[in-house]
Amino acid sequence: MFYGARVSLTIGLVGVLVSIILGSVLGVVSGYFGGGVDELIQRMIEILRAFPQIPLWMALSAAIPPDIDQLRTYFMITLILSFLGWTSLARQIRGRVLSLRNEEFVLSARLMGASHTRVIFRHLIPAVLGHIIVIGTIAIPQMILAESSLSFLNLGIRPPMTSWGVLLQDGRSLTTLYYYQWLLIPASFIILAVLCFNFLGDGLRDAVDPYSKPN
Repeated sequence: MFYGARVSLTIGLVGVLVSIILGSVLGVVSGYFGGGVDELIQRMIEILRAFPQIPLWMALSAAIPPDIDQLRTYFMITLILSFLGWTSLARQIRGRVLSLRNEEFVLSARLMGASHTRVIFRHLIPAVLGHIIVIGTIAIPQMILAESSLSFLNLGIRPPMTSWGVLLQDGRSLTTLYYYQWLLIPASFIILAVLCFNFLGDGLRDAVDPYSKPN
């Protein structure tokens, strides 16, 4: 169970980290420049979000060759989940940047001769960093559930590498579950991890929200 936790949790953390980098940069660029750049990024997001998420995960995961080594499978699953998980963050960050790009600190930086790169990475991204952390924390459970689902369907992590989804494969048969109920224990770990990260995300969201009422 603990060996499986290492894989399931690290895929969630690494996948969210890659999604945060992609979503933050593209979201800030989209909101900051506007015009054709904004249209291109938003249309790309709409194309990715037009496909049902789970079938798209399954289709991309099924394309992974079954004879490659475990480490490559691990990184390819992580990249697939990251590639499809950045769109929501980019949309939300774009909305925040649209309201910030005309603020005084951004206009002052532009008038002092700061380049677009400096304005984006030194001013705008730090300004929305709290929002990025909250969204990233809430996205970790989605990554864990996605990896567990793919591994349960034998489209993600495969034995001899183990994860919570791989462990749940042993409990697919109702007859097996009737005699060996402890095979469902990995599901309780998945539920616990998802709830913990959701509670953490909710707490962080309340902490960074200036309009939330103190208890």
